[in-house]
Amino acid sequence: MLTLTAVAIFPIAFVSYVIVRDEVRNVTHTIDFEVHNAALAAQARFARLLDKRELHAVVAASSPRLQAAIRRRSTASLERFARQNGLLLEVDGRTYGRRLTYAATARVQLVSHGNGVGSVVAQLPLDKTTLQRLSAGAANGVRLAFTGRGGAPAGTERGATLPLAQQFGIRAYVPHRTESHRRNAAYVRVVEAGLLALAALMLLTLVLARPLLRAFRWTEEQASEARIDALTGLANRRALEEILAAEISRAHRFTHQLAVVLLDLDRFKEINDSFGHGAGDVMLRAVSRLLTSLARQGDTVARWGGEEFVVVLPETDLAGASRFAERLRRTIEAHSVGEMRTSASCGVATMLPEDDVEALLGAADQALYQAKSNGRNRTETAIRGPRPAAA
Repeated sequence: MLTLTAVAIFPIAFVSYVIVRDEVRNVTHTIDFEVHNAALAAQARFARLLDKRELHAVVAASSPRLQAAIRRRSTASLERFARQNGLLLEVDGRTYGRRLTYAATARVQLVSHGNGVGSVVAQLPLDKTTLQRLSAGAANGVRLAFTGRGGAPAGTERGATLPLAQQFGIRAYVPHRTESHRRNAAYVRVVEAGLLALAALMLLTLVLARPLLRAFRWTEEQASEARIDALTGLANRRALEEILAAEISRAHRFTHQLAVVLLDLDRFKEINDSFGHGAGDVMLRAVSRLLTSLARQGDTVARWGGEEFVVVLPETDLAGASRFAERLRRTIEAHSVGEMRTSASCGVATMLPEDDVEALLGAADQALYQAKSNGRNRTETAIRGPRPAAA
């Protein structure tokens, strides 16, 4: 018995060292993933908030009331309009409204009789309230702070910093105390596993060492797999397939309708060839923000690959999905990023009772192919019926 114990000490020490190293590395990778994921989520939420403010400014710029005030050069009306709508107006070199000292801005050109006369500036305050909205859904232990002019310092904690707007960014980080606590918890788990392994290895050391290492490696691999597309912040293809499978199951259970929209940007290669792949990435991120801003709560927006996107629409029939796809198409066609413009072709399909993920997406893909064949920048629907019974 003493000989067996002495023989078991060396492999136990070696296995414990490997487990501690892998577990600490796993904790570190998990923290890195959580803070980066939280920063991406906050960046996406911020983009949606700023897009809504910019859309409000666009609506205000086209207001007949504002146009009339500009024609009359009524400073009182311009000031009142700016304050009532929470905007800044810059007309003929004068500014109307309250300028926030610490805010991200989106500027919309003001045009009168075909000539530029100023601009409408939408402001998104970078304060505690906005930070709380961006923090919704952040991983446990991850904190967020603004960086840049007047923002919180980056600090030395493990984290990730992403840009939000000019001179401003968002930093997601895990405090030293939280990271130390998670590392200590990992050490405790390893010690407990080592004690259990000691009792087992006294009987069967070599047999149990390999499964333990395999189990810990599997845990590390599972923790490191991402479900978010790094470029756009949307769900990636793997996450989409899982979500769509769950929605199909739920639609069967509650007899709900389910639709998908498969969207492809037209002649996207021309953007990459003319402006460069970096500009193409900017366009993909801009389209991603448009899709998420137009989607309903409960819808899923994902990047299928390249310049293709998928929107899952629970409890939506074919007519409603077609209207939604047309809204997406018109919005993308009207939106420009600098000098870049693009359009989109959409394929719409609804679920049949016997559909699985592959069949539903395949139907939408066929409709998208039809839209491309019919001249692009259009929406086509998949006309489907019950499949004939097998002979």
